[in-house]
Amino acid sequence: MSKEKNILPRVGAHKSITNGIDKAVDRGLESTCECLQIFTRPPRRWEAGKYSLDKIRVKNFLDKAENAKYFDTAIHMPYLPNLSSPEDGLYNRSIKVLQEEIVKSHLLHSPYVISHLGSPIKESRDFAVKRTAKALDQALESRIAPTMILLENSTTKRRDWGKNIEDIANVINAVNEPQYVGMCFDTAHAFASGYEISSPEILHEVFDSIDELVGKNKVRVIHLNDSKGQLNSGIDHHEHIGRGNIGIDCFRELMQHPRFNNISMILETPKDEKIDDKKNLDLLRSLRKK
Repeated sequence: MSKEKNILPRVGAHKSITNGIDKAVDRGLESTCECLQIFTRPPRRWEAGKYSLDKIRVKNFLDKAENAKYFDTAIHMPYLPNLSSPEDGLYNRSIKVLQEEIVKSHLLHSPYVISHLGSPIKESRDFAVKRTAKALDQALESRIAPTMILLENSTTKRRDWGKNIEDIANVINAVNEPQYVGMCFDTAHAFASGYEISSPEILHEVFDSIDELVGKNKVRVIHLNDSKGQLNSGIDHHEHIGRGNIGIDCFRELMQHPRFNNISMILETPKDEKIDDKKNLDLLRSLRKK
């Protein structure tokens, strides 16, 4: 396991907080994670309920994370919030949840809160950009530490908003404090949205475009997922590393090229009986070797 903050690309996985948020660190260690991603509440519920953070749970998490050298735990927003919604009730409730997650990121010493862009339903892209930027501005007013909100590229057959690098760039350019907004790049979402990242050359072209449009060093987390869906299918079905339609060459490049060294790499691969997180992580670490 990496013992220093700036070694290689650090590889980890999303882990459950069932039975206590500190249990996510235990599960990360069992899987040989070098970094971590968590939900702080059930992903398909608005309220934290029994997963509300108390001082004991926070202290246990921090102690375990420090011992594990998890310098860069990422908090993922639940799925229900919609930061580009045209419906005011849902929109305002979504901002409130994002504000709560930013506060939790401070308590848990997490530098990143990852969020999808949501859906403007039938409204225009221009509406979505302004609506999302306004939500981020309001949420960042609650910031009491240098937390970054990372906007994740999405994919779906139902709409185009959020699939393109340009969408994320336009939102970041529209916020009042762009230094506190970055990007989480999901490999499976990108591939299913038409970015042919199975080719290392095109992978670099995509990141050159991100550097130009979004900004250099704006990608702080990469979700490492192979794809069951075909290129440009709009199908968001993750697959184990090297077992899907992206293929192993993309992940070898992500592990070996220096431009990716200081980006946290998080698995969101299936939880099934075929291959567990440790096997995926062992494969990724083997790809780090030249």
